[in-house]
Amino acid sequence: MLRRDREPKQTTFADQARAALSVPEEHPLLQMKRAVDWDAVEAELAVYYASGEGRPSWPPAVLVRMLILEQYGDLSDREVHEQVGYNLLYRAFVGLVLEDAVPDDTTLVRFRQRVGEAGLRTVFETLNRQWEAAGLIGAERRVLDGVHLWAKVARRSWTELMREGRELVVEAVASMDAAAAAALREEFVTAPKGPEPRGPEALEGERRRTAALLERVAAMREERVQERARLVAAMLREEDRPTSFVDPDARWGFKSEDKPFLGYKSHEAMDPESRLITSVDVVPGNANEAVRTDVLLNQEPTQRQSGGAVIADGLYNNATTVAQVEEAGGTPCFSGLKAERVSDAFEYDPSTDQMVCAQGKRSIGKVRVNHGDLYYFSLTDCGVCPLRHECLTRGEREGTALPRRRVYLSDVRKKKRMAGEAGHAWRKAQLRVRARIEPKFDEQMNRHGLRHARYWGLPKVTMQVLLNVITVNLKRAAKLLKARDPSSGLSVVQAPA
Repeated sequence: MLRRDREPKQTTFADQARAALSVPEEHPLLQMKRAVDWDAVEAELAVYYASGEGRPSWPPAVLVRMLILEQYGDLSDREVHEQVGYNLLYRAFVGLVLEDAVPDDTTLVRFRQRVGEAGLRTVFETLNRQWEAAGLIGAERRVLDGVHLWAKVARRSWTELMREGRELVVEAVASMDAAAAAALREEFVTAPKGPEPRGPEALEGERRRTAALLERVAAMREERVQERARLVAAMLREEDRPTSFVDPDARWGFKSEDKPFLGYKSHEAMDPESRLITSVDVVPGNANEAVRTDVLLNQEPTQRQSGGAVIADGLYNNATTVAQVEEAGGTPCFSGLKAERVSDAFEYDPSTDQMVCAQGKRSIGKVRVNHGDLYYFSLTDCGVCPLRHECLTRGEREGTALPRRRVYLSDVRKKKRMAGEAGHAWRKAQLRVRARIEPKFDEQMNRHGLRHARYWGLPKVTMQVLLNVITVNLKRAAKLLKARDPSSGLSVVQAPA
């Protein structure tokens, strides 16, 4: 049953004592608390509670603020329970008076289970709509980027994972048939006699033994056996393989070519003017977040201006992402790829839709190839051209292809060429704000614990990221509201009607 009367309506002796002990009302934490209409949060989370059954619960807003406090101080459930117990500032932020008990760590675990990812996303969206109504979040443009976080697992070799997987399958069999499990353990788990192979030979041997075990248990109908067998079978795949039995959603990814990581990515959109994060999408480490830009933009709770710039780095500079941005009503503005393009040596004439070479010759036709056009020149022009030896490819020169120049121009590149110098100046001006998202990621990772996942599984890691984003947004919103009129103090944000 949802209890709504925990926040005191009148000043108590405990409040007077707190004031006497000099808890600063201008402290950022208390400014953060006043930057939100928490009654609106209570109303949104009321659907997760029975209206008149069961014992009275802690108010959802109190528990949400305790979870935010965890991110703020990089604390565990147990640590935040202890510190709210004796830290008057923390107690004031959470909304408890001195006489109140403090929700324990089990209560926080159950609250996360009760509201789940959907409930915390509702909180994130509710707060962002309040700040949008207060004029803090603009609609003109968004900056996109992703940041990685390590999974809460040990990094194991594939050989070790195969052995561990067989052991887990045999353990599941033992729960239904001890004799069968003993035989399987002797055949598939106990190390074979003789010298142990190493390197690729060892891995191939482990794969064969694992596949043989899976064939032996395929006919068993016990759900626990089949569940573990499916996970082990997934590890035998060549692509998108789980990398942990503890956290099967985590994947190996690369921050750069020489910097691998095991875990997840937080894909985020930010309003560059207010520096408030407006949307979050968490994906496994091996996912290309750029081609999920439609998910990020379409789940945003705040409004974006039609045709507003969507700004990102070169990872997003591909036809799929461009199409997703345009479908979502935005104008893509991505950094250029570093690799030089063959088409850069040719002029494009938009009035005739032709490519023009260095000798002034024009293409005579084109064919559609993937997300662009392949323009081709005249056999006669290319055959007598003085630059043919430098211009034609080896295949064109030596007869494996027709001796004519072909030039591919992608749709993305064509739009930039058509925009000309004016388009270049616009992109340059927009890209100046792209770097503003980097300090936000630094704040999340180095001040509020987003460098490592606290939990196992994509849904729970998403909850951690949402709480982290809510925390940094609260800090920023409080600062923006305070800056409006420093002399009048911070006003409480009212929920939009």
